[in-house]
Amino acid sequence: MTAPLSAAQLGGRSRPTERILQFGEGNFLRAFVDWKIDRMNEAGGLDWGVVLVRPIAAGNPRWLNEQDGVYTVLSRGVADDGSKVSEARLVACVRREIGAHDHWAEVLKLARNPDITVVVSNTTDAGIAYVASVTYDDAPQASFPGKMTRLLHERWTAFGGKPEAGWQMLACELIDHNGDELRRIVLQHAEEWGLEPAFIAWVKEHNAFYNTLVDRIVPGYPRAEAEALAEELGYVDAFMTTGELFHFFVIERQPGQPPLRLPLAEHDPQTIVVPDATPYKARKVAILNGAHTALCPLALISGVPTVGEAVTTRVGANFLDRLLNEEVIPFLTLPKDELEAFAAAVLRRFANPYIRHLWHDISLNGLVKYQTRNLDRLTAYMARHGKPAPLQALSLAAWLVFYLGRFPGAEALAPRDSAAILDKVKAIGALDDGTPAGRLAMVSAYLGETAFWGKSIDTPELRTAVLADFVELTAAPMSFDRLAAILATH
Repeated sequence: MTAPLSAAQLGGRSRPTERILQFGEGNFLRAFVDWKIDRMNEAGGLDWGVVLVRPIAAGNPRWLNEQDGVYTVLSRGVADDGSKVSEARLVACVRREIGAHDHWAEVLKLARNPDITVVVSNTTDAGIAYVASVTYDDAPQASFPGKMTRLLHERWTAFGGKPEAGWQMLACELIDHNGDELRRIVLQHAEEWGLEPAFIAWVKEHNAFYNTLVDRIVPGYPRAEAEALAEELGYVDAFMTTGELFHFFVIERQPGQPPLRLPLAEHDPQTIVVPDATPYKARKVAILNGAHTALCPLALISGVPTVGEAVTTRVGANFLDRLLNEEVIPFLTLPKDELEAFAAAVLRRFANPYIRHLWHDISLNGLVKYQTRNLDRLTAYMARHGKPAPLQALSLAAWLVFYLGRFPGAEALAPRDSAAILDKVKAIGALDDGTPAGRLAMVSAYLGETAFWGKSIDTPELRTAVLADFVELTAAPMSFDRLAAILATH
């Protein structure tokens, strides 16, 4: 019988000192930041250990302590030369896991530990949020910023406000300016709780909150392969997690912020420290997310269920190649060679045979995704060329087809969005009475709906292009063969 994973499987590898406090025990941080820290320790002979804090009461009924903090990250994907790669790494840098709700006193104790100098977090996209009801005496505070304020005050008190006792915080939540937002809410709590002016000054002057951008697809626990992997690896790992080969970490060190204590960038080419992360955010949103959003409705109405199936066809690859090189990259600010290299990596990521990514899952809130990911490139193309970007416009038309269900198999692929958005789409679709005038009114209302785009984008040129594409996409059942013919005219 295969034994459970424990520190015994490390083969004598040393375990590092607890120096990092991490809020969030989920798959992403463990397969991204902790995995990077573990590799950094090995490459540099360094001593950075992590204590995981589970910030919520619920979650996995099992604890990483059952495995001595040790777990496997399985990195899988397509290498630059096109070969398939699957690499297993035992991560040894995590020392233990603490539940904030059951052991808050133990978490507070970490604030008094002089070795703990860095805080990492990923508490979901909604984790960095102001909650008015939290108080200083809660044990623990319901919100992550509330917990951080209490911990910082504990540290300030324990070390007498010494400047060197300040923490460096790497917020990895998927929101813009994540570190800035965490700092803002911490200071708001400190003011509202009536904490000492000297403490507030210490937070402002001697603690650094860094904005970050994280990029790695982490599917999580490989449930379907668990038994086979246990046989292959020689142990059972209840906390194994999978991730793609690609990984990229941008840490924004703004003017005036101190050098980072955690030297990830010195040992990992895929971690960079820059004064402004905005261009990298724009690159990721426009190329990675924007490509997903542009092709998604075309694949769905054509009966192609997964990303991998779409991009490994000639038509899917051609669509993305043209989209990125003609309608996206020319409107971004980073050097062209960097953008082209990133785009090539994105296409390899989409073709990853180890990840089955459903287009229907990607379609969630598709219209607002188009607004945040694609609309800027559509309008920039219009401004430069005086006409709509042909593939971005085709995608706009396809989203309308998808949301209205005007394609075979639509009953099994209902749009996934808020009731308010779906009601607006239904009302807009009702304008199409089967006449050319009715269809034109429908497209005009679609492009003019500010709830979709944040503003009206209904111009005569775009209206004409989207209307023509809508007619073509609904004239006969769609397939990728038909899509190839349509693309030949665009």
